[in-house]
Amino acid sequence: MAKLFDTEARVVPTWLAASRFLRGSPNKTALNVLLEISDPLTLTADDHAVMAKVNSALVVSGLTLNTVAGTIFPLALYKKYGRPGFYHEYLKMLQRGKAKGTWGTYAARMIQRPGSKPGTMIYPLDQLVEKLKTSNQPRNPNGSTKSFASTYELGVADPAVDLAEGDIPTYNAANDCNRWLGYPCLSHVSFKRVPTHAGYAVNLTAVYRSHHYCSRALGNLLGLAQLLSFVAKESGLSVGTLSCLSSYAELDVSTWGGATAANIVLA
Repeated sequence: MAKLFDTEARVVPTWLAASRFLRGSPNKTALNVLLEISDPLTLTADDHAVMAKVNSALVVSGLTLNTVAGTIFPLALYKKYGRPGFYHEYLKMLQRGKAKGTWGTYAARMIQRPGSKPGTMIYPLDQLVEKLKTSNQPRNPNGSTKSFASTYELGVADPAVDLAEGDIPTYNAANDCNRWLGYPCLSHVSFKRVPTHAGYAVNLTAVYRSHHYCSRALGNLLGLAQLLSFVAKESGLSVGTLSCLSSYAELDVSTWGGATAANIVLA
């Protein structure tokens, strides 16, 4: 049965509530954990205090919240180079640091992918931003603007074709389908253009096939919030709701040094 967490507006309290739920679940796992975050960008002093505890616990596994968030959206490069400059800078940086035999990052797959014709490339994230803009919405016969809400969905079959429909593929069947471990946990990213009292907002829904709540989930959520903020700003829309479905969620306490360390973080 699915478990919904939607009573907290911000990222950190929502993640904390879900993590505490997993702590009391059989084997510290659950299926279909759904997080609904209506204010994904706000971070309070209490939130920063929790994040500091998580970062301290992540030292064991050599991670930080910023490094995990950066696999989804490279915020520092965007702030420095803007759009589209940060695309090139990120891919150049990744090429220098990418370990041989690894699949890279979610951000790289969103920024650039091979096209359907040999030697061509497509740019999913930038295409999506452009498609969301009010100026690029289709027109009615009388000249007024239509607004399509749900034509920004992920198609899993053919990225080159599906991107024309506003999709961002992160799971690549050609490379990933035969792996048991080590392939992307983020399966699907979907954006929705929704009306508000002041115009239009963009919502983001992310689907994870497997989600580790100690080592990855909070950093993932922070990165998704930054991605949503980028898409909203660059498409001229306001920031809407961030939703995240963890189809398999696990509180992987060993990555923090065990259950005792996890209890300190989640206190």
